[in-house]
Amino acid sequence: MATLPVTAAADALGVPPGTLRRWIRQGCPTVSRGQKGRGHACLVDVDAVLAWRRASRSDALILELAGELPNVLAAASLQAFAQIEGSDKPRMAGVLAGVWYVAACTVLDHLRAKCPEVPEISSIPPEVERLRKIAR
Repeated sequence: MATLPVTAAADALGVPPGTLRRWIRQGCPTVSRGQKGRGHACLVDVDAVLAWRRASRSDALILELAGELPNVLAAASLQAFAQIEGSDKPRMAGVLAGVWYVAACTVLDHLRAKCPEVPEISSIPPEVERLRKIAR
């Protein structure tokens, strides 16, 4: 698609011009800005803006997933432990705690390759602490 002035690009995107101007201030790609760099006289590539919006939403979803992932894996590890029977149960608690750590770190590393803002594991969930305590 051709480049358009802000008002026409906003119409093509289905958003108010003020919203598009705010996106431009937040880093939305533009072809050229006004002489004073304020963005009021810039040309906008609608396809580039759509791609930028998809990437922004994708990063938000990745960060949300990364925030929940360690706890979800910890709950699953504890559920797996509850299904174990026999004399090896305490030893398996330690194995499950180790598997939780490796799985959580591996998935977070994969997500970090797509979104560098994904944080490291900051704390061990209580479910994993419980498994570690049982294993001692």
